[in-house]
Amino acid sequence: MALQRPVILMRPGEANNRLAGVLLKEGIECWRWPAFRIELPGKEDCDLVQERLDNLDDVEMVILPSPASVAAAAHWVKAWPEHITLATVGEGTAKVIRAAWGDDVKLIYPEGDAEDSGSEALWEILKHRGAPSRVLFLRGQTGREWLPEQLRSIGSDVITMCIYVRVPLELTPEQRSDILMAAHGPSPIIYITSTDAVDALFHAIRPVSEVRDWVTNGVAVTLHPRIVRRLQEAGFHHIEVTCTDDEVVASHIRADLP
Repeated sequence: MALQRPVILMRPGEANNRLAGVLLKEGIECWRWPAFRIELPGKEDCDLVQERLDNLDDVEMVILPSPASVAAAAHWVKAWPEHITLATVGEGTAKVIRAAWGDDVKLIYPEGDAEDSGSEALWEILKHRGAPSRVLFLRGQTGREWLPEQLRSIGSDVITMCIYVRVPLELTPEQRSDILMAAHGPSPIIYITSTDAVDALFHAIRPVSEVRDWVTNGVAVTLHPRIVRRLQEAGFHHIEVTCTDDEVVASHIRADLP
């Protein structure tokens, strides 16, 4: 009987557990390796965030680029003022926003598959809509500056604020043992959903660096051409692009199993 390829799920947050549940119903076991653990910033930074989010009269638009930013913002904001328009980069995060604050919140996002989403797709919408006067861009401690820079180029006053801290994945001794044993068999299928998560993967396996080739010989299932390019730079050759829908992702993973 052929060994099953290990299935590694790296999406942060509860979405990872939901996908794992879908796969488990089909008899597919997986390793849950969320690329990042999300934590609130230190007390001093939390106080600054609280003060800013308590005073939004001068803000026209709030951009929440990821589910993690939504979860963090929901810690402080129970309901957005009526004058605020929210924006995000794709349908997946838009669904998380609706779940957090309801269907009546004003929300802008690019519709369509993951390939039609991202900062560039949101920028096209905002560019044609016209420059918002002041934008609050809520994210983790690092992130692309591209979208804030584009907004500033058309006259928006953009305030970028860190509202959560991403702590990269660190493998436990048990997980290191699992990957060393698995490296004697078929290479893994890895669901990975951001360019930063690619870096987090190689950060995590650095104590067992001898498995790097085994990892990159596997299948990477991802969301966006930008992530594809980063995976290629990291040495992956078999890369598939899908979406955030659990059933669709599960079908990709199932098709790649022996």
